[in-house]
Amino acid sequence: MKKNILSGLLLFAAAMFGTNVQAQTYCTVSTDYTFDYLSAVSSNLAVSNVSYSASTQPAGSYADETTQTFESFETQTFEINTSYVGGGNGVNIWVDWNNDFTFDPAELMASLADGNANKTLMVTVPVGTPVGDYRMRVRGQYGSTANPPACGQVLYGSTIDFKLSIVAPPTCLPPTGLTASNISATSADLSWTENNGATTWEVEYGVAGFTPGSGTLSGPITTNPYTVAISANTAYEFYVQTDCGGGDFSTWAGPYYFDNTYCTPSYSSTSEYLSLVETNGAIVDASFTATAQPTGGYSDETAQVIEAYETMLFDLTTTYTPSFGNSVAVWVDWNQDFNFDASELLSLGQNSNATIVQQLTIPAGTPQGNYRMRVRGIYGSFSTPVPCGSATWGTAVDFTLNIIAPPSCLPVMDIDTVNVSTTSVELTWTELNSATSWEIEYGPAGFTPGSGTFATATSNPFVITGLNPSSEYDFYVQSDCGGGDSSAWRGPYSVYTDCGIALAPYSETFSSGIQPQCWDNLSSAPGSANTFWKFTGAPGYGATANGRAAGTYAWTDGSTPTPDSIMLVTPPIDLGALTTPYLAFEWFSNNTTNPGDNNPMIVEVYDGSTWTYLDTLAGDSTEWMFVNYDLSAFMNDTIQVRFMVNQTTTTSSAFYNDVLLDNVVIDDCISLGGQDGSLDVCRLDNTVNLEDNIIVKPNGGGNWSFPDQSAYLVDDTIFNVQYLPVGTYEVFYVERAVCYDTTLAIINVFGPSSAGTDGTVTVCKNAPIDLFSALSGSVDMGGDWYDFSNTLLNTAQPKAQNIPGQYNFNYVVTNGVCPADTALVEVSVLGDCDWLSIGEEMFAEISVFPNPATSFLTISNPANTSSLKVEMLDMNGRVVLVENKELNNASESTLSIDHLEKGIYTMRIYNNEGQKTFKIVKQ
Repeated sequence: MKKNILSGLLLFAAAMFGTNVQAQTYCTVSTDYTFDYLSAVSSNLAVSNVSYSASTQPAGSYADETTQTFESFETQTFEINTSYVGGGNGVNIWVDWNNDFTFDPAELMASLADGNANKTLMVTVPVGTPVGDYRMRVRGQYGSTANPPACGQVLYGSTIDFKLSIVAPPTCLPPTGLTASNISATSADLSWTENNGATTWEVEYGVAGFTPGSGTLSGPITTNPYTVAISANTAYEFYVQTDCGGGDFSTWAGPYYFDNTYCTPSYSSTSEYLSLVETNGAIVDASFTATAQPTGGYSDETAQVIEAYETMLFDLTTTYTPSFGNSVAVWVDWNQDFNFDASELLSLGQNSNATIVQQLTIPAGTPQGNYRMRVRGIYGSFSTPVPCGSATWGTAVDFTLNIIAPPSCLPVMDIDTVNVSTTSVELTWTELNSATSWEIEYGPAGFTPGSGTFATATSNPFVITGLNPSSEYDFYVQSDCGGGDSSAWRGPYSVYTDCGIALAPYSETFSSGIQPQCWDNLSSAPGSANTFWKFTGAPGYGATANGRAAGTYAWTDGSTPTPDSIMLVTPPIDLGALTTPYLAFEWFSNNTTNPGDNNPMIVEVYDGSTWTYLDTLAGDSTEWMFVNYDLSAFMNDTIQVRFMVNQTTTTSSAFYNDVLLDNVVIDDCISLGGQDGSLDVCRLDNTVNLEDNIIVKPNGGGNWSFPDQSAYLVDDTIFNVQYLPVGTYEVFYVERAVCYDTTLAIINVFGPSSAGTDGTVTVCKNAPIDLFSALSGSVDMGGDWYDFSNTLLNTAQPKAQNIPGQYNFNYVVTNGVCPADTALVEVSVLGDCDWLSIGEEMFAEISVFPNPATSFLTISNPANTSSLKVEMLDMNGRVVLVENKELNNASESTLSIDHLEKGIYTMRIYNNEGQKTFKIVKQ
């Protein structure tokens, strides 16, 4: 049958094109530039479809895809979808209907030019088109009004040819008009247009790009539309096939793309962003903080759920960094169509200051459930953000807003203080129920709720006692409505106790944007804000790119005037509760204008009578630097720490070197409890994931370090062993609190096992076989030999079979970590000699052992063959050992080879009547 078809095709070709058919080709195309091209061309709604994609322009700007065949039939209309890299473009489509190897003007089937990169063009097969194969050309060219020709050269673009096969119209036509509607996070309604009157279909759907046949198949289906279950934030495609009955099915129509994803806004500049986005007053609040713009300017925080109820009011506070005027818009996708419509703008705040507080109100009649809430901030106090697309400066953050039924026990509002002392805080709040009992949880600022101290209040206001002077605390309040009905927690509410002697442990993060309570800020030249430590605003020059948000650290401004003493002093701190007291903090200094010309920061400790010098810090770094100091000399003392910057020592100008301070801690230096570990790894594995439970981390907030070669650490956690010599390496996991804690990962690197290079050896029947002598290259000792029947041998010198032929022996070696390696020795046993027969050569009984050897070789000469001499040659044929006396009529002799390098040698034992050679492995 195949031969008959081939003959028919050849006859048809000859009749159509004559004997020179091989010389007929389609016209060529070319472009001047290679960076614009069609990145995707696909068909849809044909009987069968094609798909082409490219990540670069094809060679010569042309791709012959005629091995891809798609099928259509007379009068059918199908889609050609294109994507273009380079911007607006024009696309033309021709079909060579008369098969004359020319795309005539009349054969232009579709044309579209506009400013969009993606296009859909419709092609209709003309009435009367014969069944057969035709060439289709798709050509794209840069330019929103471009009209690319079928042949020749243009500046930009590419051309793709396909084979279009016109077939007889099927008896069961595929569906058309595929679409998806009522899309939610969990379901979608799929529908289509039926072209046969059928009432039964098959549907297959899956994640966009899935291979047909691997998706979720549903059928027979008798409803149109048809509802399918989907996952949130996912793109899908679906196909439909008509069942016309009697086993007659259409081809599959599709794919049709749909999704339940939200647009991702972007920003072209990374220098400005929202450093704070938080709610206050909702049933459950959310908080997003940043010290740099998130990747792309967008952060998906939908794992954070804000809970509120219909008609509820709560606040949204945002801070823009740097401190510029900005605008912040809030949308909620109330209709859950994955678009933030203009009518879904919940609030717009515009302010010339960095911080904006907006009051959000949940609309009356809002159904309970989860909604996507988008907060987008952009530069400019009169700007109006849009939910999608690109902007120059700012940040966008998404949260989940969960509308719940109004709780039976509402949380309190407006937590505040009545009185504050050195050791107590009197709290008050607004009660929204009729509760007369409340739970209060409190602890050092930033503590994790659930880990603090609890108190039951039966009055409002209520006094919390036993607090540490000069310290900041967070407070949370919960209403007890009785009968086990409690409200959600409200907080944190933060407040400092009055100044006094603070008790260590003590810390200050400078995160409030104001001078910390009870700290002294002094200057030798008062009168200007620039002569004191600052706690808000952004430093300049090399200190601008310090990686942290303004208002989250303290800093000295190098601008004039430039005093010799700008001093920041802690409150008095009692070390009596500490057993191993340490001081730790982070500092930043980077003079990029005049490197090395620095304002020094001097650190001193006061014990009540004397200031003791600790250190002078100066230098340039793009990173924050961590330092710590042993305070055991001040055990049980009450101390103060002074940070003093001197701006009079620079050679050029103090102006270019702002100095920053952050995270001051006084605490015990203790082990954090990490556990060392080890791992054996083969160098062939290339990399080791250090996070793969090799060690037990103390807390998990540290970094990996390989001081010997830092380049071997990739992305902090991946250790590259590919080029390391065999050996043991120590990689350090370092965490720090007030002092460093190091956990050790010992990485034992093994090289690939090597059984050597295959070899051959020829021996007589029954002769001893030196298998190692047949191998070459690098050979690891200690492996196993297997004979031709795959039986494990207990020797590397078995005897040959007494039957002539070829026998394969395998040497398998492994170090237990890397994969095993195998080498093969092919032994040819001769049929015309027998090692056991009388009259064998006079050297037959001479043997050498051990082999392999390390220091000595023993030569056995049981026949006392006379006048024997010995020489050894290395792999290059050089004689490295000669012995002319040891075997003169002796039955055994020992030779020292300790001086020889490791490797493979040839030993020759000989006299005037003959010789015998051995291959010796020196270990």
